[in-house]
Amino acid sequence: MKMIKTHEAIGHTKMLSVLYVEDEYEIRENMAKILEMLYARVFVAVDGVEGLEIYRQNRTVIDLVIADITMPKMDGLEMIEEIRRDNPDIHAIIITAHNEPEYFIKAINTGIDNFIVKPIEMQQMMSVLSKSAKTVKVSKEHKNYANYLEMMLAQKKELLEESYMYDSLTGCYKKEKLDQMSQTHPEHTMILCNIDNFDSINSTYGYEIGDRILFMFAEYLRNHLNSTNTIYRVASDEFVIFYPTSTDEPICPVESLYQGIQSYIFKVDDILISLTCTIGIASSPNALVKAHAAMKEARQIGKNRYHVFRDDSDFIARQKNNIEWMRKIRLALNEDRIVPYFQPIVDNATGQIVKYEALARIIENGTAISPRHFIEPAKLVGLLPQITQVIMEKSYAMFADKSMSFSVNITEEDIQNRNFAAMMAQLGEKYGIEPSRVTLEILENISANGTDESVKQLHELSQMGYTIAIDDFGSDKSNFYRIHSMHVDIIKIDAAYIQDIDCNKTSELIVKTIVSLAQSMGIPTVAEFVSSESVFHKVKSMGINYSQGYYFGEPMPDIG
Repeated sequence: MKMIKTHEAIGHTKMLSVLYVEDEYEIRENMAKILEMLYARVFVAVDGVEGLEIYRQNRTVIDLVIADITMPKMDGLEMIEEIRRDNPDIHAIIITAHNEPEYFIKAINTGIDNFIVKPIEMQQMMSVLSKSAKTVKVSKEHKNYANYLEMMLAQKKELLEESYMYDSLTGCYKKEKLDQMSQTHPEHTMILCNIDNFDSINSTYGYEIGDRILFMFAEYLRNHLNSTNTIYRVASDEFVIFYPTSTDEPICPVESLYQGIQSYIFKVDDILISLTCTIGIASSPNALVKAHAAMKEARQIGKNRYHVFRDDSDFIARQKNNIEWMRKIRLALNEDRIVPYFQPIVDNATGQIVKYEALARIIENGTAISPRHFIEPAKLVGLLPQITQVIMEKSYAMFADKSMSFSVNITEEDIQNRNFAAMMAQLGEKYGIEPSRVTLEILENISANGTDESVKQLHELSQMGYTIAIDDFGSDKSNFYRIHSMHVDIIKIDAAYIQDIDCNKTSELIVKTIVSLAQSMGIPTVAEFVSSESVFHKVKSMGINYSQGYYFGEPMPDIG
């Protein structure tokens, strides 16, 4: 067996502290002197109770426990078991006699790390102490390394969290940090600034210039606000100014900020850019959601303005209603519950039905839902073309075995679909219906705001033989020039002027003007919303060619 010299053992033990417990005085004194030569620090106790108390007072520095087994008050194994309840990893050596086999077995079961046998032989003791010191040293190194890794991981985590919450482009915090601040300061106010038409800057000058403008805009906000207010970038072109108090006071700096942004010129190289913002202001709770709603509500009126959220505003209710209807529309499409209802159009001269208009309905729990509930949500979510396609398909199927003509509403979204004309041609071929039997009613967004490409598409459809009608003419978006540029075949006069034309002189005057214009251009007219005999006689007397409304028949799922 290799001889372990004292200086070799010291090389392993000198950095460690040991708790030594022995009840026999002479053995304790001699052993303590040896241990004091080997270890940096030695704590000595006369029994298990004292040893446990010393450990509890010095638990952070004691690396190793050496204890006799048989002692009064509390034996060594009981003491080590108590110590390991506090520190399961502490290294423990038991001093035992050859005539204590039952304690020896119990020590093994307890998980004692090593043994020194009585009577103590120096070589055996040095070997045990050296091996134990090596084990403790390696364990401490591993623990220290683990602590180092944990510390480095914590630092990395902190840096990642900082980068996660910090926008490197503008120097502002991100929305994640804003969420934290909202929780830290339950009473707060937010000013949301959305840069108007920022996408046009990116598309005109490129993203690099756009990014520099964003940085300069953030700098502008920082330079013109109180240092106690923090700025956050919550979207590509949206910034939030956070006030850690719920108050109406920010209205004053908003006015100054609003005016200042309008007059400030942002210069990037030789490019001079003026910006405007639409601003929403709201206080907790849910300040960011409310500020967004206030900003959106301001945008409905027009950009470059600010708006304070009001609890009595119906904007959020309308938004929720739109979101609910988006879900219902998708479900109705999937379940084939979108159907056409047909309303007759009558020739005023003969009183005969000359065609039917196909009107979209959603069937819900046996009830036909009017499009006024779902057209706008469908437009927002891009589902109008799918609805048009369903109504077209079912309308063509309805009239396949009939000689009557019919009309269907189309939107700007339909016309922008390059396959629309091809789809119409396919339906005609499938159901044997000539284009001359089909009238395409243009909703006002085409006639008022349609692009040159839309007009070109309508000309193509007209040349294919389809009749083109302007619907709701006379509304606030009607455009007389479009009648000429689109070569319209029929003008349908807006229901707002027809429904009370028998008793409203203003409506009568407006309708006369429209009819006179149409007659001079040789374009027939249709009165919508004819609901009574008196209204019918009035529109007939004014020279309107056709009538449509509940007076002649409400929309029905079949035409009989």
